Amino acid sequence: MREHWRLTLIAIVLLGFGTWKLLGMGENVGYSPVQPIPFSHKLHAGDNHIPCQYCHAGVDRSRLAPIPALNVCMGCHAVVAANTAPIKLVAAAYAAKKPIEFTRVYDLPQFVYFQHRWHIAAGIQCQTCHGPVQNMDQIEQVKQWTMAECLNCHRNNDYLPTPNDKYHRDPATFHNRAANAPQDCNVCHN
Repeated sequence: MREHWRLTLIAIVLLGFGTWKLLGMGENVGYSPVQPIPFSHKLHAGDNHIPCQYCHAGVDRSRLAPIPALNVCMGCHAVVAANTAPIKLVAAAYAAKKPIEFTRVYDLPQFVYFQHRWHIAAGIQCQTCHGPVQNMDQIEQVKQWTMAECLNCHRNNDYLPTPNDKYHRDPATFHNRAANAPQDCNVCHN
């Protein structure tokens, strides 16, 4: 009998811990890991106005936004700022054909099926979910990536931008039509 209670207690503790971890998924607001090479979105996307999809090529056709390959970096940095310490590290890795292991800041659990391309096609700006990356020297998670956050947006996606809200929808892409995003479970969990 004593062994039964011990196993029950262990099961409850493990179930509680698993539930706690599951409920905490996506709640990494402020997460900003130090990367192996400093990269400033403020310099690239902000000051130099490089579009997100230039470096994150293919995001409009795929599920994930890729971390850019080194050949994308070297496309500019073979000439631009080539003698700076960070670019020398990038060039050395590129020459050695070894990727730099950046840490993903935005990551969803495996049971969530998310498509960037659907959101891009709907005219949703990157900053809607990723925050004002054009102002960030070091990228930081600015929103909770929870089911409640996603559903809130899907339920209220008929919102059109006001002059002070330029990061929700691009009116040129959205064509000023209201539409509700799907809220069926199998859209994100199939």
